[in-house]
Amino acid sequence: MFTRHFELTEEPFSIAANPRFLYMSAQHREALAHLLYGIRHDSGFVMLSGEVGTGKTTVCRCLIEQLPEQSNVAFILNPKVTVNELLSGICDELGVPYPNIESSVKTFVDAINRYLLEQHALGRNTVVIIDEAQNLSVDVLEQLRLLTNLETNERKLMRIILIGQPELETLLSRPELKQVEQRITARYRLQPLDRDEIQAYISHRLAVAGCRKAVFSERIANKIYARTQGIPRLINILCDRAMLGAYVKSRHSVSSAILDEAAREVQGQSHRQRQFSRGAILATSLLVSAAAIAALFYTSEQELNTLVSLQLNDLQEYRAADASMSTGTGTPQMAMPEKETQAKLESGYVLPEWPVAISAVDNTLAAAQSALFREWDKSITEKTADPCAQAPAWGLRCYYGIGNLGALASNNRPAILTLLDDEGRQYHATILSLEGDLARLAFDHGIETVTVNDLEARWQGNYQLLWRLTPQGLSLFRPGHRGPGITWLTKNLVASGIESLPVKDIYDADVVEAVKIFQRSRGLVADGIAGRQTLIHLNSLNDATIPKLNSRGEG
Repeated sequence: MFTRHFELTEEPFSIAANPRFLYMSAQHREALAHLLYGIRHDSGFVMLSGEVGTGKTTVCRCLIEQLPEQSNVAFILNPKVTVNELLSGICDELGVPYPNIESSVKTFVDAINRYLLEQHALGRNTVVIIDEAQNLSVDVLEQLRLLTNLETNERKLMRIILIGQPELETLLSRPELKQVEQRITARYRLQPLDRDEIQAYISHRLAVAGCRKAVFSERIANKIYARTQGIPRLINILCDRAMLGAYVKSRHSVSSAILDEAAREVQGQSHRQRQFSRGAILATSLLVSAAAIAALFYTSEQELNTLVSLQLNDLQEYRAADASMSTGTGTPQMAMPEKETQAKLESGYVLPEWPVAISAVDNTLAAAQSALFREWDKSITEKTADPCAQAPAWGLRCYYGIGNLGALASNNRPAILTLLDDEGRQYHATILSLEGDLARLAFDHGIETVTVNDLEARWQGNYQLLWRLTPQGLSLFRPGHRGPGITWLTKNLVASGIESLPVKDIYDADVVEAVKIFQRSRGLVADGIAGRQTLIHLNSLNDATIPKLNSRGEG
């Protein structure tokens, strides 16, 4: 209704789980990294938990967009079902035929097992995602555990992601589900946004919807935090109603009076009587979709401390696992060694502040694209509407991703980053190098060096990079493929250190095994398929002409 008034291309505060609007806060990047880690490292179960409205489903839909191209996904939205209903739902999602829903459990499991083996032979992975998993019964969870027993000698054939409210953690702590709980190899709990993130969150969603006006001031954003305690779904509902109120009054920004009126409409009368506690806000988010508040409850300080403790424990476990992976696979470490940093400081080097002159302007994307292509010794004109459409003519291809600095370091390529200026508006810059705790960026006005910490504070996790196709213009090889592309692939595998592989022009069992060995050495999913990530790492090792973020490592 108010999109034209605010010059928007779409509604910015819809509560639909649209991954394009996902605000990649530090903890959302951590959550996505946990899920990707679990999927790529042959896990049985991966779990994402969090209170109602914190963005679990949106993170999951973002995950689906980041899955390897050779992935099959079954998304179960209603898990409050029997064992047969769940198995039939998985079959329906994956396109597995079965006689009827009254079939025996064995019939379903046999059909799924045949399907998994067929897909494995084709080099494809299967992922089952279950939303609202706190509603699963004990019997269904046990059956899911048995499904993870379907495996070959080398890997599991199915990965299962459980997404649910904190009650899921309580459910899995039951003694009869001990075997399920022990198979969860990666887990993360999403918390509400911090006060300092509210302005950036609101500005991000407005920018994605095409808004270039300051609709919510910092003072209003603080009031929104006080009324929502940082729960994204509540923020969306309140901001949507507040923008409607501003539209009705022919205003282009939200005032305190408009916000208060919007809050009364969507959150009832309690704000005029007392401030909501965190527990009250969570109860509101659970019931606001029904447009009524049925009950309020309070969370004690001890309970809040417990939540914080769990969050910190999960974060420490993840960082320990991530450090172990990096050490074992040669991935460049993100932290500069202490002696190297000290040497820089002793030589008179001063770590720079974030460039104060940077702000969002219309042509930042074009400037960032020009800088990215220049790193590959390619020139694009200002009139080029879509440089990525021109990239294949140079043997290149664009890749769009969401991740953290670890993902950038793994790909080891210059990339366009989506950043936020001091007013929370989006703009673009190209990261040219990542050495220790410093990053060199090409902005619209020139090249600047910034600290990694400052970069992470302004980067929302979205990036775009270029990578090189094979000389034949191919980007994916599977078992059974023949021709010059396979000859190129085997030559590069031999050059990377797999000397036992003969150069050949057919993707047979020997090539599959060689690809798996290479993938394991680089910390990739060992699926035996030479896709984008595998080709990027091969090029990093064998092609000296490729621009890299870190000259001391190869992804």
